[in-house]
Amino acid sequence: MNIWEQLNNIKIYKMKRKIIQLLFLILPFLCNAQEYIDLFSVNYGKSQKTTFENSSINTSISTFQTNLTLPIVLNEKYTVISGVNFSSYSLQLFPDSNNNHLYSTNLRAGLRISYSEHWSGIYLFLPKVASDYVHLSSEDIYLGGLALLKYKRNENFGYSIGIYGSSEAYGMSMVPIIGLYYHSPDKRFEMNFFMPNDADINYSLTDKTKIGVDFLGHGNSYKLTTDNIRSNYVENNSIDFSSYVQRSVLDKKILLRLKMGYSLNQFRVYPLDQKLDLQILALKFGDNRIRLFEDKSNTIFLKMEAIYRFDLSTVKK
Repeated sequence: MNIWEQLNNIKIYKMKRKIIQLLFLILPFLCNAQEYIDLFSVNYGKSQKTTFENSSINTSISTFQTNLTLPIVLNEKYTVISGVNFSSYSLQLFPDSNNNHLYSTNLRAGLRISYSEHWSGIYLFLPKVASDYVHLSSEDIYLGGLALLKYKRNENFGYSIGIYGSSEAYGMSMVPIIGLYYHSPDKRFEMNFFMPNDADINYSLTDKTKIGVDFLGHGNSYKLTTDNIRSNYVENNSIDFSSYVQRSVLDKKILLRLKMGYSLNQFRVYPLDQKLDLQILALKFGDNRIRLFEDKSNTIFLKMEAIYRFDLSTVKK
């Protein structure tokens, strides 16, 4: 073996060692029964055209979202959780307007703490920047946080309970959370609930093909710039119900999904100086706001999604 082959073998060995070290850093990240972690995802969706209330003008909604998760294990008890999520909407908020563009960039920073073999907690600081991104300022920054207690009974079942809170353009919002995960012993049937935000039920037809149904709830607020002036904000509450076909490629590391579903979209526009006292799920306290406009664009939509998933079970074995 010549010197170049020796150097090449050394490089390959070092690369493999770094990859193995990275896998074992990621391994303890999820404390529930899930045996995978989605490190990166991206999706794009578009609705069919629909008309405004009492109007013949057509509009459609385009959505884009990407998410990156970066866990870093400090030791057996503590794992740093970091990541970023970006999402956008493009739609007409008024029948006589051009398309409005609404953006949100959410950061995640916090800890996962392992208390025992079965119990753990996740505590996250969740700041975000949400508006039409015209004349960005510190007023577009909102602060939030998540506290979640998780129980893993075994490799197939786990549940969680927690609370999420965030400041919004309309005031303070609080959301209680209940989570549930189940994977059948034969690994074909899976349920993953994180209510009231999302839920997924799927079944494996083959080793690489799945069919499923999911639910996704959106809740956000965005400040609007009209004629170069900030005078209004949008409160968005949307619910997507969809069915999908999923195909895994590249040794099941990349998941490709084609979705079709029905979206209940609600975009309400309010004056910037009008707020409520507190919102808990759909309950609104001290809500004396005067709505300027409401767009209820309930439509059929198509969505394409790609996910980079790391299978933890391959390392455990």
